[in-house]
Amino acid sequence: MTVDERVLLGVVLAAGVVVPGVADYALSTAGFDTAGMIVWAVGYLTMALLVWYRWIRPLDLSGPAG
Repeated sequence: MTVDERVLLGVVLAAGVVVPGVADYALSTAGFDTAGMIVWAVGYLTMALLVWYRWIRPLDLSGPAG
């Protein structure tokens, strides 16, 4: 993995936690607790799927043949 990809992974992980968290906080503060939970869950799940699809899925996790 190159340095650029590591930086991108860090940005995706940070944004995938911070952005939904701030949106959850803002919605909860405004009285929309359920909407805040949904926004946080969807944002976090989207980040997890993106990380899986881009960085984890292509890995060859098979052991030695034989």
